[in-house]
Amino acid sequence: MGLLRWPSRQRSSFNRIEITLINKLPIDSGMKKGLPRGCEICLKGGKLVLFVTGECDRSCFYCPLSEKRRGLDVVYADEVLVEDDLDIILEGRAIDAEGTGITGGDPILKLNRTIKYIKLLKDFFGKDHHIHLYTNGRHVNKDVLRKLKEARLDELRFHPEREDWKKIERAKEMGLYAGAEAPAIPRNEKWLKELVSYLARVKADFLNLNQLEFCPQNAYQLKQRGFVLENDSMAAAIGSEEVAYSVMRWAGREGIDVPIHYCSSVVKDAVQTKNRLIRRSRNVARPYEEILSDGLLGKFIIRPTSRDPRALKSLTVKTSGILPHMVGISSNGNVLEVQRAVVAEVRRLLPNSKIAYVQEYPTATRERLAEYPY
Repeated sequence: MGLLRWPSRQRSSFNRIEITLINKLPIDSGMKKGLPRGCEICLKGGKLVLFVTGECDRSCFYCPLSEKRRGLDVVYADEVLVEDDLDIILEGRAIDAEGTGITGGDPILKLNRTIKYIKLLKDFFGKDHHIHLYTNGRHVNKDVLRKLKEARLDELRFHPEREDWKKIERAKEMGLYAGAEAPAIPRNEKWLKELVSYLARVKADFLNLNQLEFCPQNAYQLKQRGFVLENDSMAAAIGSEEVAYSVMRWAGREGIDVPIHYCSSVVKDAVQTKNRLIRRSRNVARPYEEILSDGLLGKFIIRPTSRDPRALKSLTVKTSGILPHMVGISSNGNVLEVQRAVVAEVRRLLPNSKIAYVQEYPTATRERLAEYPY
């Protein structure tokens, strides 16, 4: 019978991490029956998310894609709009990517582009750069599978309708590491159990269950179907976690040896996203910025009352002995940016200026999360 447990190597750092049903074998990256390698790297924040197209011929009511992506043929590397292949490489370098998750839309609808990116990533980052790909499977056939394998895809994740379940078996026959990924939708337990039974029959490598989440893009659709947001959650739907646990326990009782892994909204936000931000911050932080525990970047900004910030930067450096790289100017040219250690000196030199401490995401667009008067 399977074992339901908290992975001990993460328990000390986070309150609610991933709960995994381990059938017969423990979590071990070297074991075929352990956590998929793509998930291991993702939890470390080491996966570049390569969104290759917003086009998809399915209309899932829980789809979280924004208006900037849904139905549009655009490419993003994490939050960076890709205009050139170099954008992908630079974002991969920015997070010290150990792998890439290719997603959409359905990447198979843009197969040539997808294949090109798999080869690009493997050629640049090396054969150990782990690449997994999501597809609904509708347009997967033997020729598609052959091309993915030849391109050196490491892991194939199907999110299929019942009529496309057989594509998983075809992938296994082609020698690909393949399994399924689906949301744990309340009132959908019977369907999930049937999927588990099928995966066991065709010897699939895994099933990943994701917590059903509310977001601005799908909230209306979820509410229309009677789903409710958990009181203490920013995104999780009531009942989703219980369905995941129920399916996992059932599989254990039945002796089904397909590894089933549950990923909650907490894992995605407090673990995966946080770790990716920390990795990016370490590479993009400016000399006067500090990396916070959640991966955000903190710094002090000075809004001069009259004089040009560029002139004030020169004045500050000349009269205070502060090194030039410890003082910056914002991208819009309106404010000075300085390190915590020199705030007092800058305040003495510019007594009438307004000073604040700000926190920003370390992403390419540097979205500002908070600003505190100082």
